[in-house]
Amino acid sequence: VSWTGFMTGKNPGKHGIYGFTDLKPGSLTLFFPNAGNVHGETLWDVVARAGKRSIVMNIPGTYPARPMNGLLVSGFVAVSLERAVYPATLLPRLQSAGYKVDVEYANADQRPDAFFADLGAVLEARRRVYLDLLRNEPWDLFIGVVTECDRLHHYFWSEYVDPGAPHHAKFLDVYRRLDDVLGDLVTAVPADVPLFVVADHGHTLIHREFYPNAWLRAQGLLRFTADKPKGPADLDPASKVFVLDPGRIYVHRKGRFPLGTVGDTEAADLLGRVAEGLLALRDESADAPAGGCPVPRVYGRDELYHGPAVEAAPDMVIHFNDGYDPKGALAKTEVFGRSALTGMHTYADSLFFVNRRDVPTDDLDIIDLAPTILTLLGIEPPADMDGRARVAGA
Repeated sequence: VSWTGFMTGKNPGKHGIYGFTDLKPGSLTLFFPNAGNVHGETLWDVVARAGKRSIVMNIPGTYPARPMNGLLVSGFVAVSLERAVYPATLLPRLQSAGYKVDVEYANADQRPDAFFADLGAVLEARRRVYLDLLRNEPWDLFIGVVTECDRLHHYFWSEYVDPGAPHHAKFLDVYRRLDDVLGDLVTAVPADVPLFVVADHGHTLIHREFYPNAWLRAQGLLRFTADKPKGPADLDPASKVFVLDPGRIYVHRKGRFPLGTVGDTEAADLLGRVAEGLLALRDESADAPAGGCPVPRVYGRDELYHGPAVEAAPDMVIHFNDGYDPKGALAKTEVFGRSALTGMHTYADSLFFVNRRDVPTDDLDIIDLAPTILTLLGIEPPADMDGRARVAGA
């Protein structure tokens, strides 16, 4: 969602992406939204219309690669490298450099040596390819995303915070190498070119995972037709509310879902009841952070989203305190638990750096980047972008 906001300058009510997974319209079938599900223009579409050339590397949600004025290699979730590349003539260069879309991170905790080796190889291949393109291809806009640190954080953040952990040194070594890679890339960019280094989220240690669907089941608001549900398609028609990752709350509405039974009046009452219950929920474990409060706020749909795609939005969204990682798992029976993951996303401490003094850094939103970049390129941002051009005097 954040990366789509970055590349469109719009809120999800306009660009139409609400998560890495979503439900097919009028159904309870999960699918992975891709580039074809993004509504409207991307940043590089606008740049192309102004006659300028872009190189776009590894942004999530850009698969399959579509024709553009420049080069594009898709990021997560790209099923095959062949369909992730435009133009196809770029593919041999990537293959010869050993380029991979992502690290093999499944079960990384069970095979740490292989994971760290693969992470280093993927990062090095990314460095080689990005430098090659920066130096040898014409471009007006270059975007290169590094996802290796995210995979590292999810599985090994506990190793970072504990200096005595067996992989603490390896974690820091990844960051030393990442510093070297960034240094190489920055050196390859002409000094007078505006340079942004940004992250779409921060990271922190997971205290406990939080399973709101288990709480809904305990409240009698969610039932399934299978003992171990595999997805929303196993929802019992009598269910009232369910949650998708990372904290999207949906009322089982009549007319929206095939077997939905909840009307508008009941939906309003349900949403009030669910919000009140989640805000009152407490983790009673002795070392609980944030006073044991996993949910400090619940947002209504209209507080977050506006635009022509808003009908596909969740009814509410859970905000969560650091240390409580919300998961849309359906089969869980306990409200709090743990998995192999030790690091979770945060919202309040994302990275933002820019090498110019005329770009204000107060009250930033990731959707501000697209209109700011366009303004620095001398291009008028489209009127339907929600972000603000953060350039002094713009």
